[in-house]
Amino acid sequence: MKNLLRGLVGVVIIALGVFVASVLIGLKPEPPVKSPPKAVKLVRTTKAQPQSEMPSTYVQGRVVSLNKIEVFAEVAGVVLPASKEFRAGTRFSKGEPMVRIDSDELRMSLIAQRSGFLQALSSALADIKVDFPDRYEVWRRYTADLNVESKLEALPEPATDREKFFLSNRGILNQYYTIRSAEERLAKYILIAPFSGEVTMSMINTGSLVRVGQKIGEFVSGGGFEIETAVSREDLKVIAKGDSVMFSGDNGKSYVGQVIRIAESIDPSTQTASVFCSVKGDDLQDGIYLSGVIQSQPLDNVIRMPLELLSDDGSVYGVKDDSLLVELNPTVIHRSEKDVLLKDIPAGTVVLSEPISGGYEGMLVKVAK
Repeated sequence: MKNLLRGLVGVVIIALGVFVASVLIGLKPEPPVKSPPKAVKLVRTTKAQPQSEMPSTYVQGRVVSLNKIEVFAEVAGVVLPASKEFRAGTRFSKGEPMVRIDSDELRMSLIAQRSGFLQALSSALADIKVDFPDRYEVWRRYTADLNVESKLEALPEPATDREKFFLSNRGILNQYYTIRSAEERLAKYILIAPFSGEVTMSMINTGSLVRVGQKIGEFVSGGGFEIETAVSREDLKVIAKGDSVMFSGDNGKSYVGQVIRIAESIDPSTQTASVFCSVKGDDLQDGIYLSGVIQSQPLDNVIRMPLELLSDDGSVYGVKDDSLLVELNPTVIHRSEKDVLLKDIPAGTVVLSEPISGGYEGMLVKVAK
């Protein structure tokens, strides 16, 4: 019994101690709960100042010669040797023979036709003297000057219809125009340079046989050049014929150009249109690539901002009361690879001058001084 009583007394003492401790703990005041301080980002700003700005459109393209032709053979024959061969890189002046094709057979046939024509004229002189005495001297002189080795001179113009009918009945007119047609064909056996330039591609050799309609090469002039560029539909709104263009190449040189043509159709697959620009330069060559900037006419009351400040939905951030971010929704007039031109932002509006990550409407910020 004594041990039982001792155990009960011990339990009571422990319970009493726990009760007293809990009472004492309950009497201690709870510490105040502090909310964590809100994060404030440091931003840089500038004041919007609408003014006149010149849109810049970045373009690139391949230089193409304005005088570039494909050379075809209109007659068949063997290519004859020449002092300057029709090879890539060979230059020819305007009017200089580029290719000669063997034409001996046609030339001999042409001499025979002129001989027959001379015979027909000589036979008709006696009748002309009787029927057209006042025209006899004209036709006698023409017949005497006719050279079967040379190109025919123009026929004397008939003075009357009766004289014209006489020449037609004798077959003189028919023979004359047949010979002139053959002379024109003989001229095609010599390919003459239509302008001063350079052969960029040759598909023939001396002694090779060419056929009618066969392509024998390409010939390019070094005079004028143009560049075809693809411009987006949005950029076409500010580009106009006559706008200046400044091109640059891999060699570090700059070339002055100008917009000369703008295609009216839009490519459905790329939503772009072709813009053609002239370009000038002494060392330009057909086929090289250049990049450039089209400087269009100035736009009034616009603000130029870095493109990185424009969000995907076309908005930008401003700062209100130097502490809160506000979302602005201006009108996008033009955008390039580096900047954007905006409208409908009042003058003096405080806007961000550098991008901010995770920005949102009402975000607390601190403006850097």
